Amino acid sequence: MFLQAVIHYDKDVFKIHLLKEGITMLSTDQMNAIKQSAPLLKAEGTKLVTVFYQNMIRQHPELLNQFNKTNLMNGSQPEALAATLYQAALHIDRLADLLPAVKQIAHKHVSVMVKKEQYPIVGYHLLEAMKEVFGLSEEDDTLSAWKAAYDIIANIFITIEAEMMAENVKKLGGWTDVKPFMIKKKKQESPSLISFYLVPEDESELPMYEAGQYITVQANMPGEAYVCSRQYSLSDQYHPSYYRITVKRDGHVSTFLHDEMREGDILHVSMPQGMFCLQDDTKEPVYLISAGSGVTPMIGLVKTASHNNQPFTMIHADRLEDVTAFEQEFEHVLTSSPEGRIILCNEQFEKSGKSELVEKAAARIDRPFLQSVIGEGKGQFYVCGSPAFTQEMILILKAMDIPEENIHYESFGGQSMKEMEVV
Repeated sequence: MFLQAVIHYDKDVFKIHLLKEGITMLSTDQMNAIKQSAPLLKAEGTKLVTVFYQNMIRQHPELLNQFNKTNLMNGSQPEALAATLYQAALHIDRLADLLPAVKQIAHKHVSVMVKKEQYPIVGYHLLEAMKEVFGLSEEDDTLSAWKAAYDIIANIFITIEAEMMAENVKKLGGWTDVKPFMIKKKKQESPSLISFYLVPEDESELPMYEAGQYITVQANMPGEAYVCSRQYSLSDQYHPSYYRITVKRDGHVSTFLHDEMREGDILHVSMPQGMFCLQDDTKEPVYLISAGSGVTPMIGLVKTASHNNQPFTMIHADRLEDVTAFEQEFEHVLTSSPEGRIILCNEQFEKSGKSELVEKAAARIDRPFLQSVIGEGKGQFYVCGSPAFTQEMILILKAMDIPEENIHYESFGGQSMKEMEVV
């Protein structure tokens, strides 16, 4: 059995092996039945997933501990999973093509502490939703094929995630699930941005992490029957004694953190996860493009590029009152980075120009502006912001002939950009 293979989760060759071996466990007829369901999933996938989530949460409300309820309610989470199922149907005979998405999901699952025993719950309710929405019977070949495929894919994730969790524990200072952290300091960065400095309650040294990763923060909120979990990007490079997250006041949990949590209060925090990190095998120029809260992982990334002596260009847009929040921090980075460039964008700037080293552009980030900054565009590109912003930037970069493999992105909310999402 492929699940008995020796595991090295950090090696893509292992993941590809699992995915390819998984395919061989499906018959040709099963793969054909799944591929033939792709048009139905494209047309009715969101409805299917909405029913799935409603039924599953109704019977297992404890799973709300692991979901962003805002994304469930506004439809972005169902759209994300619908896109996942559609892509799985299209690629069922070549699952290895989905490796980047598989890796992203695995990191998210480990961050929100998805358990092995939860996979059968998800599988049962997904199949029941297919029966309800698509009118399939228990004996239907399509349903049987999807059951077989789900079991295989679930086992792949269980295997990879178990090893990832084991590796987390092996790290110096590592832990499972969440541990209590104290809010050591709250710093108002701008009218709507606050940085939280989180230190382990036991004062232990924090394990190493990569700039661009995120943590899950759990808060017990009044009136909520279950703990509220949210992922926040770490907004600085590694520090052995604290995590820094920078939170914009624009959501249920984020507003609670802003208004109710005080220095000395306790939050429960996971180990860092995520893949939105600088490629460590290249010295190519780095281009960082962000908007709004998307600046948070970019702070650590730009510091890392500077430390690595990589040429970098950072372009960030935000509301006028927030766009200069980290200007002094960026100025400090640029003092030791002769090949670095940081541009803050807002159409309401009186004029374009420099404030010391940081540039200000009275513009929005569109294709003409990117073209003027990037030029030939040789390098690695990192994009972070709302799903709409991220999708727009990716389309612009592709239109500028930037190779798809050179475009890396992180997006907020439930992602319906052909990215596989939580559960």
